[in-house]
Amino acid sequence: MQRLVLIAGLGVALAGCNKGPSTEESARASGEIRLENVSAEEVMKQAAAAQDKNRIQAGEWENTVQIVAAEMPGAPEPLRKQIEAEAKKPPESRTECKKADDKAIDFSQLGSVTKDCSFAKYVLADGKIDASMECKSPFGPVRMTINGTQSATAYDVTMSQVQTPPGQTQPSKLTIRATGKRLGECKAAAG
Repeated sequence: MQRLVLIAGLGVALAGCNKGPSTEESARASGEIRLENVSAEEVMKQAAAAQDKNRIQAGEWENTVQIVAAEMPGAPEPLRKQIEAEAKKPPESRTECKKADDKAIDFSQLGSVTKDCSFAKYVLADGKIDASMECKSPFGPVRMTINGTQSATAYDVTMSQVQTPPGQTQPSKLTIRATGKRLGECKAAAG
């Protein structure tokens, strides 16, 4: 009998380690999102709910975007060359002053872009993001992964996309890296 109680207790303890899927309420309370096999709409709802717990710190920010890799075997030659040339360029950076009420991402603007998407996985927890999604497109299904880290003062996210357009045998692949870091307080505007 004592053995059964120990096993049952261990089962309860282990069940507590598996946090299970998040809800809008739990995302709002903790800032963490843990979802599998859900619509983009559900991810956007929870991401908007979690936003207050995942705000970036106000100040001067440097944001950098770089095409890390691009393979467009079936694309028209001018487009393929343009994208491949972009991938060879150095990272593009810009600075901006973020205010305390600025959002890192305005999720209300993403609804129309992600309406035909579903997420196999979306985890935002412990300063990390790990997501995979698939979207329907007139140019064939798009599979995307998003992995990286984020904090109030920095982020580093890599997004990879794979798509095989109708009539093509080889997929097009694109990998983009976005980084950002807080540099300090905003500089006064020159007047």
